[in-house]
Amino acid sequence: MNQDKNIAPKTETAAESTTTRPVVAPAVDIYENEREYLVLADLPGVANDGVHIRFENGELSLDATRQNGENGEIIGSEIVAADYRRLFRIPETVDSEGIDAKLQNGVLHLVLPKASKARARQISVKSS
Repeated sequence: MNQDKNIAPKTETAAESTTTRPVVAPAVDIYENEREYLVLADLPGVANDGVHIRFENGELSLDATRQNGENGEIIGSEIVAADYRRLFRIPETVDSEGIDAKLQNGVLHLVLPKASKARARQISVKSS
């Protein structure tokens, strides 16, 4: 990701995991337009109740859990249960009250609206 952007991944902590499940950093695309930032995260196999998003002190954390074995007896498996984890620093221009998330077809759509004072505005000039 470009270092000039305001939304940037944060280095993970050195805390040890208390589980043997793999922890995966999901693939993420981040877009910016005049009104908002849009974060798209690949979370295949994750149910809505398996996604936990938290915004605190300028940091956005994304945690998700993928379970397996829900479709019957496993007779062969290459897709393992896993935990997804990403942490981002968020610009102060984000309106934290307006953050919205939707999980659709294994992709998390996370909308981070910019505060109205941070949006670009066209000023019209009036003649006298």
